[in-house]
Amino acid sequence: MNCKKAPLLNSKCELSPSSQHQTKSRRRNSTNSWWILEFSVNAAGAILFYQRTEMDDELASPGVLCSLSTEELLTKIQEWGLDVTEAEAQRFRDNEVDGDTVDCGLTETMVAYLFQGSFKKQVKFNQFVSRMKESSVTLTLQTVSPEDWQPSTSSTSISNENTLRLPASFEIPRFSKNLQLKLDNKEPCHKNPRDRHTIIRVLYEAVAQYTMYPTNSEYVQAVKTLVMKYPFLKDREGNGYGPCVQGEDLLSIDAHLKVLQCQYQKMQPDTMVVHNRMQQTFAWRQKEIADGMPVEDVLKKYPFLGMPTGLCNELGWIQPTTGNVSQRFREGLSCVAAKVIGLTRGKTPLYQLYLDARKEALTDDLPDLDTRAALLFLPYVFKEKLDLFVILGEVHPKNPYPTVQLLHEDWKPVFSRSAPNIVKLDGSEVCRSSCIFEGIISSFCLYFVFNLAYPKHLKNTLIFLQKYIVKIDEGEDRPLPITVTRQINLLY
Repeated sequence: MNCKKAPLLNSKCELSPSSQHQTKSRRRNSTNSWWILEFSVNAAGAILFYQRTEMDDELASPGVLCSLSTEELLTKIQEWGLDVTEAEAQRFRDNEVDGDTVDCGLTETMVAYLFQGSFKKQVKFNQFVSRMKESSVTLTLQTVSPEDWQPSTSSTSISNENTLRLPASFEIPRFSKNLQLKLDNKEPCHKNPRDRHTIIRVLYEAVAQYTMYPTNSEYVQAVKTLVMKYPFLKDREGNGYGPCVQGEDLLSIDAHLKVLQCQYQKMQPDTMVVHNRMQQTFAWRQKEIADGMPVEDVLKKYPFLGMPTGLCNELGWIQPTTGNVSQRFREGLSCVAAKVIGLTRGKTPLYQLYLDARKEALTDDLPDLDTRAALLFLPYVFKEKLDLFVILGEVHPKNPYPTVQLLHEDWKPVFSRSAPNIVKLDGSEVCRSSCIFEGIISSFCLYFVFNLAYPKHLKNTLIFLQKYIVKIDEGEDRPLPITVTRQINLLY
Protein backbone atom coordinates (compact mmCIF):
# COMPACT_ATOMS: atom_id res chain seq x y z
CA MET A 1 0.00 0.00 0.00
CA ASN A 2 1.39 3.41 -0.92
CA CYS A 3 1.19 5.77 2.04
CA LYS A 4 1.39 9.52 1.45
CA LYS A 5 2.77 11.74 4.14
CA ALA A 6 0.07 13.69 5.98
CA PRO A 7 0.36 16.87 8.10
CA LEU A 8 1.46 16.31 11.68
CA LEU A 9 -1.43 16.15 14.11
CA ASN A 10 -0.94 17.01 17.77
CA SER A 11 -4.42 17.51 19.16
CA LYS A 12 -6.71 16.13 21.79
CA CYS A 13 -10.31 15.09 21.31
CA GLU A 14 -12.93 12.99 23.04
CA LEU A 15 -14.10 9.73 21.60
CA SER A 16 -16.86 7.41 22.72
CA PRO A 17 -15.67 3.96 23.84
CA SER A 18 -17.97 2.43 21.24
CA SER A 19 -15.96 3.87 18.29
CA GLN A 20 -15.40 1.32 15.56
CA HIS A 21 -13.23 0.77 12.48
CA GLN A 22 -9.98 1.06 14.40
CA THR A 23 -7.46 -1.65 15.14
CA LYS A 24 -6.34 -1.95 18.76
CA SER A 25 -3.38 -3.33 20.65
CA ARG A 26 -3.96 -3.32 24.38
CA ARG A 27 -1.11 -3.16 26.91
CA ARG A 28 -0.39 -2.07 30.46
CA ASN A 29 1.87 0.87 31.24
CA SER A 30 4.25 1.26 34.16
CA THR A 31 1.56 2.66 36.46
CA ASN A 32 -0.54 -0.47 36.00
CA SER A 33 -3.36 1.45 34.28
CA TRP A 34 -4.67 0.54 30.85
CA TRP A 35 -3.74 2.36 27.70
CA ILE A 36 -4.68 1.45 24.17
CA LEU A 37 -2.64 1.92 21.01
CA GLU A 38 -4.93 2.23 18.01
CA PHE A 39 -4.44 3.05 14.38
CA SER A 40 -6.46 3.82 11.29
CA VAL A 41 -5.78 5.20 7.82
CA ASN A 42 -6.71 8.84 7.32
CA ALA A 43 -7.97 10.41 4.11
CA ALA A 44 -4.41 11.13 2.97
CA GLY A 45 -3.40 7.50 3.43
CA ALA A 46 -1.21 8.07 6.49
CA ILE A 47 -1.21 5.76 9.46
CA LEU A 48 -2.47 7.50 12.60
CA PHE A 49 -1.58 6.05 16.00
CA TYR A 50 -3.77 6.95 18.93
CA GLN A 51 -2.69 6.54 22.52
CA ARG A 52 -5.81 6.35 24.63
CA THR A 53 -5.88 6.66 28.41
CA GLU A 54 -8.82 6.50 30.78
CA MET A 55 -9.53 9.74 32.65
CA ASP A 56 -11.59 10.73 35.63
CA ASP A 57 -13.04 7.25 36.22
CA GLU A 58 -14.93 8.35 39.28
CA LEU A 59 -16.90 10.99 37.38
CA ALA A 60 -17.44 8.83 34.30
CA SER A 61 -18.59 5.70 36.10
CA PRO A 62 -22.28 4.99 35.43
CA GLY A 63 -22.53 3.50 38.92
CA VAL A 64 -21.74 6.86 40.51
CA LEU A 65 -24.66 8.51 38.70
CA CYS A 66 -27.15 5.81 39.76
CA SER A 67 -26.22 6.16 43.43
CA LEU A 68 -26.74 9.93 43.67
CA SER A 69 -29.65 11.26 45.71
CA THR A 70 -31.52 14.36 44.53
CA GLU A 71 -29.43 16.66 46.73
CA GLU A 72 -26.18 14.97 45.72
CA LEU A 73 -27.17 15.28 42.08
CA LEU A 74 -27.85 19.01 42.50
CA THR A 75 -24.44 19.41 44.16
CA LYS A 76 -22.71 17.60 41.27
CA ILE A 77 -24.54 19.78 38.73
CA GLN A 78 -23.40 22.95 40.48
CA GLU A 79 -19.84 21.62 40.73
CA TRP A 80 -20.02 21.06 36.98
CA GLY A 81 -20.53 24.82 36.61
CA LEU A 82 -24.29 24.97 36.08
CA ASP A 83 -25.95 27.55 38.34
CA VAL A 84 -29.20 26.03 39.63
CA THR A 85 -31.77 28.43 41.06
CA GLU A 86 -33.86 27.51 44.08
CA ALA A 87 -36.97 27.21 41.88
CA GLU A 88 -35.16 24.80 39.56
CA ALA A 89 -33.82 22.79 42.49
CA GLN A 90 -37.34 22.56 43.90
CA ARG A 91 -38.56 21.05 40.59
CA PHE A 92 -35.91 18.35 40.98
CA ARG A 93 -37.18 17.63 44.50
CA ASP A 94 -40.89 17.77 43.65
CA ASN A 95 -40.47 15.30 40.78
CA GLU A 96 -37.99 13.09 42.69
CA VAL A 97 -35.28 13.51 40.06
CA ASP A 98 -32.22 11.70 41.41
CA GLY A 99 -29.22 10.04 39.78
CA ASP A 100 -31.12 6.85 39.06
CA THR A 101 -33.89 8.82 37.30
CA VAL A 102 -31.34 10.68 35.17
CA ASP A 103 -29.55 7.42 34.35
CA CYS A 104 -32.82 5.92 33.07
CA GLY A 105 -33.10 8.89 30.69
CA LEU A 106 -34.92 12.23 30.85
CA THR A 107 -36.69 13.31 27.69
CA GLU A 108 -36.14 16.72 26.11
CA THR A 109 -39.49 17.92 27.45
CA MET A 110 -38.60 16.82 30.97
CA VAL A 111 -35.26 18.68 30.84
CA ALA A 112 -37.04 21.74 29.45
CA TYR A 113 -39.47 21.57 32.38
CA LEU A 114 -36.62 21.43 34.93
CA PHE A 115 -34.81 24.41 33.36
CA GLN A 116 -37.66 26.53 32.07
CA GLY A 117 -36.75 29.46 29.83
CA SER A 118 -33.03 28.73 29.51
CA PHE A 119 -31.76 26.84 26.47
CA LYS A 120 -28.22 27.31 27.74
CA LYS A 121 -28.92 25.47 30.99
CA GLN A 122 -30.73 22.68 29.15
CA VAL A 123 -27.75 22.17 26.84
CA LYS A 124 -25.25 22.27 29.71
CA PHE A 125 -27.34 19.80 31.72
CA ASN A 126 -27.40 17.36 28.77
CA GLN A 127 -23.62 17.73 28.50
CA PHE A 128 -23.32 17.01 32.22
CA VAL A 129 -25.44 13.86 31.90
CA SER A 130 -23.44 12.64 28.90
CA ARG A 131 -20.22 13.22 30.83
CA MET A 132 -21.52 11.27 33.80
CA LYS A 133 -22.80 8.40 31.68
CA GLU A 134 -19.96 7.91 29.24
CA SER A 135 -16.41 6.90 30.03
CA SER A 136 -14.87 9.66 27.91
CA VAL A 137 -11.24 9.20 26.97
CA THR A 138 -8.50 11.59 25.90
CA LEU A 139 -6.72 10.86 22.64
CA THR A 140 -3.40 12.18 21.43
CA LEU A 141 -3.17 11.88 17.65
CA GLN A 142 0.14 11.97 15.82
CA THR A 143 0.99 11.04 12.23
CA VAL A 144 3.59 8.31 11.81
CA SER A 145 5.63 8.09 8.61
CA PRO A 146 5.41 4.90 6.51
CA GLU A 147 9.08 4.18 7.35
CA ASP A 148 8.24 3.91 11.05
CA TRP A 149 5.17 1.77 10.48
CA GLN A 150 5.64 -1.99 11.03
CA PRO A 151 3.22 -3.97 8.87
CA SER A 152 3.75 -7.17 10.82
CA THR A 153 2.47 -5.52 14.00
CA SER A 154 -0.56 -4.06 12.26
CA SER A 155 -1.54 -7.28 10.54
CA THR A 156 -1.35 -9.09 13.87
CA SER A 157 -3.55 -6.41 15.45
CA ILE A 158 -6.11 -6.66 12.66
CA SER A 159 -6.23 -10.41 13.01
CA ASN A 160 -6.71 -10.11 16.77
CA GLU A 161 -9.57 -7.66 16.34
CA ASN A 162 -11.40 -9.83 13.83
CA THR A 163 -11.04 -12.97 15.93
CA LEU A 164 -11.70 -11.41 19.34
CA ARG A 165 -14.63 -13.23 20.92
CA LEU A 166 -16.06 -13.66 24.39
CA PRO A 167 -13.46 -15.44 26.57
CA ALA A 168 -14.27 -18.62 28.47
CA SER A 169 -13.43 -16.79 31.71
CA PHE A 170 -15.89 -13.96 31.10
CA GLU A 171 -16.32 -11.96 34.32
CA ILE A 172 -19.54 -10.28 35.43
CA PRO A 173 -18.89 -6.56 36.10
CA ARG A 174 -19.94 -4.83 39.28
CA PHE A 175 -23.22 -2.95 39.10
CA SER A 176 -24.22 0.40 40.58
CA LYS A 177 -23.96 0.70 44.35
CA ASN A 178 -27.69 0.26 45.07
CA LEU A 179 -28.15 -2.61 42.62
CA GLN A 180 -25.00 -4.39 43.75
CA LEU A 181 -26.22 -4.20 47.34
CA LYS A 182 -29.49 -5.85 46.31
CA LEU A 183 -27.62 -8.61 44.49
CA ASP A 184 -25.33 -9.19 47.46
CA ASN A 185 -28.43 -9.51 49.66
CA LYS A 186 -29.92 -12.00 47.15
CA GLU A 187 -32.94 -9.82 46.40
CA PRO A 188 -35.00 -10.82 43.30
CA CYS A 189 -33.83 -7.86 41.21
CA HIS A 190 -34.96 -9.49 37.97
CA LYS A 191 -38.57 -9.00 39.07
CA ASN A 192 -38.10 -5.24 39.29
CA PRO A 193 -38.35 -3.73 35.76
CA ARG A 194 -35.82 -0.97 36.42
CA ASP A 195 -33.26 -3.34 37.98
CA ARG A 196 -33.86 -5.94 35.28
CA HIS A 197 -33.26 -3.37 32.54
CA THR A 198 -30.09 -2.19 34.27
CA ILE A 199 -28.77 -5.75 34.52
CA ILE A 200 -29.43 -6.33 30.82
CA ARG A 201 -27.76 -3.04 29.86
CA VAL A 202 -24.64 -3.58 31.98
CA LEU A 203 -24.32 -7.18 30.80
CA TYR A 204 -24.63 -6.13 27.17
CA GLU A 205 -22.02 -3.39 27.61
CA ALA A 206 -19.65 -5.92 29.18
CA VAL A 207 -20.09 -8.30 26.23
CA ALA A 208 -19.68 -5.42 23.77
CA GLN A 209 -16.16 -4.82 25.07
CA TYR A 210 -15.18 -8.06 23.33
CA THR A 211 -17.45 -8.04 20.30
CA MET A 212 -20.06 -5.64 18.97
CA TYR A 213 -21.90 -8.53 17.29
CA PRO A 214 -22.36 -11.25 19.91
CA THR A 215 -23.65 -14.62 18.75
CA ASN A 216 -26.57 -16.41 20.38
CA SER A 217 -24.20 -18.78 22.20
CA GLU A 218 -22.21 -15.83 23.56
CA TYR A 219 -25.36 -14.21 24.91
CA VAL A 220 -26.28 -17.45 26.64
CA GLN A 221 -22.72 -17.83 27.93
CA ALA A 222 -22.84 -14.36 29.48
CA VAL A 223 -26.21 -14.97 31.14
CA LYS A 224 -25.14 -18.40 32.40
CA THR A 225 -22.14 -16.74 34.03
CA LEU A 226 -24.50 -14.19 35.61
CA VAL A 227 -26.81 -16.92 36.92
CA MET A 228 -23.88 -18.95 38.24
CA LYS A 229 -22.77 -15.93 40.27
CA TYR A 230 -26.32 -15.00 41.32
CA PRO A 231 -28.40 -18.24 41.16
CA PHE A 232 -31.52 -16.52 42.51
CA LEU A 233 -31.80 -14.57 39.22
CA LYS A 234 -32.66 -17.70 37.26
CA ASP A 235 -36.20 -17.64 35.90
CA ARG A 236 -38.40 -20.59 36.73
CA GLU A 237 -39.68 -20.98 33.20
CA GLY A 238 -37.66 -22.30 30.25
CA ASN A 239 -33.92 -22.73 30.72
CA GLY A 240 -33.71 -19.74 33.03
CA TYR A 241 -31.62 -17.67 30.64
CA GLY A 242 -33.97 -16.71 27.79
CA PRO A 243 -35.92 -13.89 29.50
CA CYS A 244 -32.73 -11.96 30.28
CA VAL A 245 -31.12 -12.08 26.83
CA GLN A 246 -33.02 -13.18 23.78
CA GLY A 247 -29.94 -14.15 21.76
CA GLU A 248 -30.64 -11.71 18.94
CA ASP A 249 -28.07 -9.75 16.94
CA LEU A 250 -28.31 -6.77 14.59
CA LEU A 251 -29.08 -8.93 11.57
CA SER A 252 -31.85 -10.94 13.23
CA ILE A 253 -33.38 -7.82 14.77
CA ASP A 254 -33.36 -6.12 11.38
CA ALA A 255 -35.15 -9.13 9.88
CA HIS A 256 -37.82 -9.02 12.61
CA LEU A 257 -38.32 -5.29 12.08
CA LYS A 258 -38.85 -5.72 8.36
CA VAL A 259 -41.55 -8.30 9.04
CA LEU A 260 -43.22 -6.00 11.58
CA GLN A 261 -43.15 -3.03 9.19
CA CYS A 262 -44.61 -5.21 6.44
CA GLN A 263 -47.40 -6.41 8.73
CA TYR A 264 -48.12 -2.85 9.84
CA GLN A 265 -48.85 -1.86 6.21
CA LYS A 266 -51.53 -4.53 5.90
CA MET A 267 -55.20 -3.84 6.48
CA GLN A 268 -55.41 -6.98 8.63
CA PRO A 269 -52.02 -7.88 10.14
CA ASP A 270 -51.39 -11.46 11.22
CA THR A 271 -51.74 -11.10 14.99
CA MET A 272 -49.74 -14.26 15.71
CA VAL A 273 -46.81 -13.12 13.55
CA VAL A 274 -46.87 -9.66 15.13
CA HIS A 275 -47.01 -11.09 18.66
CA ASN A 276 -44.09 -13.46 18.03
CA ARG A 277 -41.87 -10.84 16.38
CA MET A 278 -42.58 -8.26 19.07
CA GLN A 279 -41.72 -10.84 21.71
CA GLN A 280 -38.47 -11.77 19.94
CA THR A 281 -37.40 -8.10 19.79
CA PHE A 282 -38.55 -7.34 23.35
CA ALA A 283 -35.17 -7.48 25.16
CA TRP A 284 -33.47 -5.53 22.39
CA ARG A 285 -36.24 -2.92 22.38
CA GLN A 286 -36.15 -2.49 26.15
CA LYS A 287 -32.39 -1.93 26.04
CA GLU A 288 -32.85 0.77 23.39
CA ILE A 289 -35.46 2.45 25.59
CA ALA A 290 -33.21 2.17 28.65
CA ASP A 291 -30.39 3.74 26.63
CA GLY A 292 -32.57 6.80 26.00
CA MET A 293 -34.09 6.29 22.56
CA PRO A 294 -36.69 9.09 22.07
CA VAL A 295 -40.37 8.11 22.22
CA GLU A 296 -40.98 9.10 18.59
CA ASP A 297 -38.08 6.94 17.39
CA VAL A 298 -39.27 3.94 19.41
CA LEU A 299 -42.78 4.20 17.95
CA LYS A 300 -41.43 4.63 14.44
CA LYS A 301 -39.20 1.57 14.77
CA TYR A 302 -41.83 -0.56 16.56
CA PRO A 303 -45.18 0.74 15.24
CA PHE A 304 -47.28 -1.92 16.99
CA LEU A 305 -46.15 -0.43 20.28
CA GLY A 306 -48.36 2.51 19.32
CA MET A 307 -51.50 0.45 19.91
CA PRO A 308 -53.32 -0.33 23.19
CA THR A 309 -52.90 -4.08 22.60
CA GLY A 310 -49.19 -3.66 21.92
CA LEU A 311 -48.69 -1.69 25.14
CA CYS A 312 -50.57 -4.29 27.20
CA ASN A 313 -48.49 -7.09 25.67
CA GLU A 314 -45.28 -5.19 26.45
CA LEU A 315 -46.31 -4.79 30.08
CA GLY A 316 -47.10 -8.51 30.14
CA TRP A 317 -43.52 -9.32 29.04
CA ILE A 318 -42.05 -6.89 31.57
CA GLN A 319 -44.26 -8.25 34.34
CA PRO A 320 -45.18 -11.84 33.35
CA THR A 321 -47.47 -12.28 36.37
CA THR A 322 -49.93 -9.62 35.16
CA GLY A 323 -51.63 -11.88 32.59
CA ASN A 324 -54.44 -10.04 30.81
CA VAL A 325 -53.95 -6.43 31.94
CA SER A 326 -57.37 -5.24 30.77
CA GLN A 327 -59.07 -8.11 32.60
CA ARG A 328 -57.08 -7.31 35.74
CA PHE A 329 -58.34 -3.73 35.62
CA ARG A 330 -61.97 -4.81 35.20
CA GLU A 331 -61.88 -7.38 37.95
CA GLY A 332 -59.94 -5.21 40.39
CA LEU A 333 -62.08 -2.11 39.87
CA SER A 334 -65.37 -4.00 40.06
CA CYS A 335 -64.52 -4.89 43.68
CA VAL A 336 -64.08 -1.28 44.77
CA ALA A 337 -66.23 0.64 42.25
CA ALA A 338 -69.18 1.22 44.61
CA LYS A 339 -66.97 2.55 47.44
CA VAL A 340 -64.87 4.72 45.11
CA ILE A 341 -68.03 6.30 43.68
CA GLY A 342 -69.42 6.78 47.20
CA LEU A 343 -66.24 8.51 48.43
CA THR A 344 -66.34 10.86 45.42
CA ARG A 345 -69.86 12.14 46.10
CA GLY A 346 -69.80 15.95 46.26
CA LYS A 347 -66.06 16.23 45.50
CA THR A 348 -66.27 16.88 41.77
CA PRO A 349 -68.80 18.18 39.20
CA LEU A 350 -68.16 14.93 37.29
CA TYR A 351 -70.22 13.11 39.89
CA GLN A 352 -73.45 14.74 38.64
CA LEU A 353 -72.53 13.90 35.04
CA TYR A 354 -72.05 10.31 36.16
CA LEU A 355 -75.54 10.24 37.74
CA ASP A 356 -77.05 11.66 34.55
CA ALA A 357 -75.25 9.07 32.41
CA ARG A 358 -76.47 6.31 34.73
CA LYS A 359 -80.08 7.39 34.28
CA GLU A 360 -79.78 7.21 30.50
CA ALA A 361 -77.88 3.90 30.39
CA LEU A 362 -79.35 0.46 29.85
CA THR A 363 -79.37 -1.92 32.79
CA ASP A 364 -76.84 -4.23 31.12
CA ASP A 365 -74.44 -1.33 30.65
CA LEU A 366 -74.41 -0.19 34.28
CA PRO A 367 -71.54 -2.42 35.53
CA ASP A 368 -69.16 -1.16 32.82
CA LEU A 369 -70.30 2.42 33.38
CA ASP A 370 -69.55 2.11 37.11
CA THR A 371 -66.12 0.66 36.34
CA ARG A 372 -65.27 3.59 34.07
CA ALA A 373 -66.52 6.04 36.69
CA ALA A 374 -64.43 4.39 39.43
CA LEU A 375 -61.31 4.62 37.26
CA LEU A 376 -61.94 8.33 36.63
CA PHE A 377 -62.77 9.09 40.27
CA LEU A 378 -59.72 7.41 41.84
CA PRO A 379 -57.54 10.57 41.79
CA TYR A 380 -60.17 12.39 43.84
CA VAL A 381 -60.16 9.58 46.41
CA PHE A 382 -56.40 10.01 46.84
CA LYS A 383 -56.65 13.83 46.82
CA GLU A 384 -54.98 14.20 43.44
CA LYS A 385 -56.01 16.04 40.27
CA LEU A 386 -57.70 14.28 37.38
CA ASP A 387 -57.02 17.15 34.96
CA LEU A 388 -53.29 16.34 35.06
CA PHE A 389 -54.09 12.83 33.85
CA VAL A 390 -57.10 13.29 31.54
CA ILE A 391 -57.59 16.50 29.54
CA LEU A 392 -60.20 17.82 27.13
CA GLY A 393 -60.03 18.92 23.51
CA GLU A 394 -56.93 20.38 21.88
CA VAL A 395 -55.31 21.56 25.12
CA HIS A 396 -51.60 20.70 25.21
CA PRO A 397 -50.67 18.50 28.20
CA LYS A 398 -49.18 20.47 31.10
CA ASN A 399 -46.56 17.83 31.80
CA PRO A 400 -44.48 15.31 29.81
CA TYR A 401 -45.94 12.27 31.59
CA PRO A 402 -48.51 9.89 30.03
CA THR A 403 -51.74 11.80 29.48
CA VAL A 404 -55.13 10.86 28.02
CA GLN A 405 -56.52 13.59 25.75
CA LEU A 406 -60.26 13.32 25.06
CA LEU A 407 -61.33 14.46 21.61
CA HIS A 408 -64.61 15.89 22.96
CA GLU A 409 -64.93 19.42 24.28
CA ASP A 410 -66.93 18.41 27.37
CA TRP A 411 -66.88 15.64 29.97
CA LYS A 412 -70.37 14.24 29.38
CA PRO A 413 -69.42 11.47 26.87
CA VAL A 414 -66.57 10.22 29.09
CA PHE A 415 -68.84 7.75 30.89
CA SER A 416 -70.25 6.26 27.68
CA ARG A 417 -68.86 3.33 25.71
CA SER A 418 -67.54 5.65 23.03
CA ALA A 419 -65.14 8.37 24.19
CA PRO A 420 -62.38 8.66 21.54
CA ASN A 421 -59.06 9.80 22.96
CA ILE A 422 -55.35 10.14 22.25
CA VAL A 423 -52.70 8.89 24.65
CA LYS A 424 -49.67 11.17 24.70
CA LEU A 425 -46.21 10.93 26.21
CA ASP A 426 -43.68 13.74 26.21
CA GLY A 427 -45.87 15.65 23.77
CA SER A 428 -45.90 12.79 21.24
CA GLU A 429 -48.98 10.83 20.23
CA VAL A 430 -48.51 7.21 21.29
CA CYS A 431 -51.85 5.63 20.43
CA ARG A 432 -55.57 6.22 19.99
CA SER A 433 -58.38 4.38 21.71
CA SER A 434 -62.15 4.40 21.50
CA CYS A 435 -63.04 4.61 25.21
CA ILE A 436 -61.62 6.18 28.36
CA PHE A 437 -61.08 2.77 30.00
CA GLU A 438 -58.72 1.65 27.24
CA GLY A 439 -56.97 5.03 27.16
CA ILE A 440 -56.17 5.04 30.88
CA ILE A 441 -54.90 1.45 30.76
CA SER A 442 -52.60 2.38 27.87
CA SER A 443 -51.37 5.39 29.81
CA PHE A 444 -50.64 3.19 32.83
CA CYS A 445 -48.69 0.71 30.69
CA LEU A 446 -46.45 3.50 29.39
CA TYR A 447 -44.88 3.96 32.83
CA PHE A 448 -43.53 0.41 32.66
CA VAL A 449 -42.77 0.31 28.94
CA PHE A 450 -40.63 3.46 29.10
CA ASN A 451 -39.43 2.83 32.66
CA LEU A 452 -40.83 6.10 34.03
CA ALA A 453 -41.06 7.11 37.67
CA TYR A 454 -44.54 8.05 38.86
CA PRO A 455 -45.07 11.85 38.93
CA LYS A 456 -45.74 13.43 42.29
CA HIS A 457 -49.14 14.79 41.20
CA LEU A 458 -50.52 11.27 40.49
CA LYS A 459 -48.25 8.99 42.50
CA ASN A 460 -50.79 7.69 45.05
CA THR A 461 -53.36 6.80 42.39
CA LEU A 462 -50.80 4.96 40.25
CA ILE A 463 -49.39 3.08 43.25
CA PHE A 464 -52.90 1.89 44.10
CA LEU A 465 -53.56 0.78 40.51
CA GLN A 466 -50.24 -1.06 40.40
CA LYS A 467 -50.39 -2.89 43.72
CA TYR A 468 -54.11 -3.46 44.28
CA ILE A 469 -55.74 -3.47 40.85
CA VAL A 470 -53.12 -4.95 38.50
CA LYS A 471 -51.30 -6.60 41.44
CA ILE A 472 -47.74 -5.84 40.34
CA ASP A 473 -45.29 -6.25 43.19
CA GLU A 474 -41.76 -5.10 42.34
CA GLY A 475 -40.31 -6.53 45.53
CA GLU A 476 -39.90 -3.16 47.25
CA ASP A 477 -40.06 -3.15 51.03
CA ARG A 478 -40.82 0.55 51.36
CA PRO A 479 -44.11 1.15 53.16
CA LEU A 480 -46.95 2.81 51.31
CA PRO A 481 -47.65 6.48 52.03
CA ILE A 482 -50.05 7.00 54.93
CA THR A 483 -52.50 8.75 52.57
CA VAL A 484 -52.69 5.63 50.41
CA THR A 485 -52.99 3.28 53.37
CA ARG A 486 -55.89 5.23 54.90
CA GLN A 487 -57.87 5.30 51.68
CA ILE A 488 -57.18 1.61 51.00
CA ASN A 489 -58.62 0.79 54.42
CA LEU A 490 -61.79 2.63 53.38
CA LEU A 491 -62.02 0.76 50.07
CA TYR A 492 -61.51 -2.78 51.32
